[in-house]
Amino acid sequence: MQVGSARLNGEAGHALRGSACMDPAAKVVFVKEKESTATRVAGWIVGLALGIVFGILGTVVSQSSVSILGFFDLPYGLIIALSSVTLLLVGLRLVLPSRIGAILAAVGIVGALGILSQPSDGGSVLVPANILGYVWILAPSIIALVVLAWPRLGGKAAPHAASDEPANEAQG
Repeated sequence: MQVGSARLNGEAGHALRGSACMDPAAKVVFVKEKESTATRVAGWIVGLALGIVFGILGTVVSQSSVSILGFFDLPYGLIIALSSVTLLLVGLRLVLPSRIGAILAAVGIVGALGILSQPSDGGSVLVPANILGYVWILAPSIIALVVLAWPRLGGKAAPHAASDEPANEAQG
C-alpha cells in the first residue's frame, strides 16, 4: 500500500494539470510522504477511543437474542458485536501504517470489557456467567491476537529467478 500522492512524469504530467489523462502510456509515480508526529498521535488517540466505544457498545448488546420459531435463540447482539470488533481492528490495520493504532484499539476494547464485566456496587452485572458472556469475554481478545499478528499484505514481492524463460518451458 502506497501512502502519498501521485505525480505524473514527462509530458503527460503537464497535460494533466486541468483535465483527466486518458493516455495509457503515462507513468504514475507514487511519492511517499512522511506522516507528522501529530498525525500519528491523533491516529493512536482515535484508535483507543474507538476501541473503548466498541467495547462499551459490544458489552451492552452482546446479550441480545431473538427466538427463531421457538427452536433456538439467535444471538444477534453477539454476532453484531464480534463482527464490529473484527471490522474495526482489520480496518485500522489496513488504514494505519503501523500496528500501534490497532493495538490501542484492542486495549480499549479489552479494557472496557474488563471494567464493565465487574459487578457493580449493587451486585448487578452487564456480562452474566452464561455462554454468550463467556464468548464475549474471550472472543475479542482472540480476534485482536489474530488481527494484530497477521502479516501486512501487499508487501514487497519475492525476488524472481534471473532467467526470463518460465521453468515449465524446459520440460515441454
